[in-house]
Amino acid sequence: MEERILLKVNGLKKYFPIKRGVFSKIVGYVQAVDGVNFYIKKGETLGLVGESGCGKTTTGRLILGLLEPTAGEVDFEGVNIFKLDKEKMRVARRNMQIIFQDPFSSLNPRMMVGDIIGEPLIIHKVARGEEKEKRVSNLLETVGLEPRYRRRYPHEFSGGQRQRIGIARALALNPKLIVCDEPVSALDVSIQAQVINLLEDLRAKFALTYLFIAHDLSVIKHISNRVAVMYLGKIVELADAEELYRNPLHPYTEALLSAVPIPDPTLNQKRIVLEGDVPSPINPPSGCYFHTRCRYAKPICSKGEPPLKEVGKEHYVACHLKN
Repeated sequence: MEERILLKVNGLKKYFPIKRGVFSKIVGYVQAVDGVNFYIKKGETLGLVGESGCGKTTTGRLILGLLEPTAGEVDFEGVNIFKLDKEKMRVARRNMQIIFQDPFSSLNPRMMVGDIIGEPLIIHKVARGEEKEKRVSNLLETVGLEPRYRRRYPHEFSGGQRQRIGIARALALNPKLIVCDEPVSALDVSIQAQVINLLEDLRAKFALTYLFIAHDLSVIKHISNRVAVMYLGKIVELADAEELYRNPLHPYTEALLSAVPIPDPTLNQKRIVLEGDVPSPINPPSGCYFHTRCRYAKPICSKGEPPLKEVGKEHYVACHLKN
């Protein structure tokens, strides 16, 4: 098992300070990520799902070393990336790339597509000149675009084409892990399926591993091998995708799945409407963070924080009523 794990996250936390006044005094913290634990096996896709603001994107950026953690470890191929010096971190980054959410703002409008895709090759001293041009042309063909497009600018492309350019840039250094930060949420529904299918084909072709961040459960179900459900900076359930959709154990997962439309009018699925608003990550509730909105809540739920425990084969849940 251990030899198949590419990435392991232990006790990962990120608290952003809130500063006020002339002297920028710290008056509190936004607990964006609050003690997250999970692993990703080589060649699999782990879906990370939850409401907006739950800490999904922050988790992805911590994994890539783009943010300094408040606490915790991220072990990539058995090495804690937070303990690497600048040079070793630069080498490690070749194996970890990101596909951004917004294809309109993630590409430099002043650079031609060939330069955007080829920039990582120059920065990491992988290829230059004619070799770089050949590599860029191959990457464009790999993502379904014509090599001649390398002399065009991003504004000349549609949203779906721009996201393909972003994918080509992420593939430039032959990474092992790609963090997909809601890569289809800004695209038309008709284009989303094309990009998802492309990502699946690339995973099979290049033996890639994905952390796929999204809030759309139907997209997550289609592409993920396992799914982690996040609420207010914590993972509340983690399981095989089919198992999670068939047998959700956490009340929050139940509520999320009840909101997914089913294309069968004969199935009368009852929607679970959550009461109240998502609590503030500045001052989260005591005990289980979800107890203020949970229809099954008991007195114990407000007193102690439930640990993420294995209740079935690789099925983990953080709930007092299930542990």
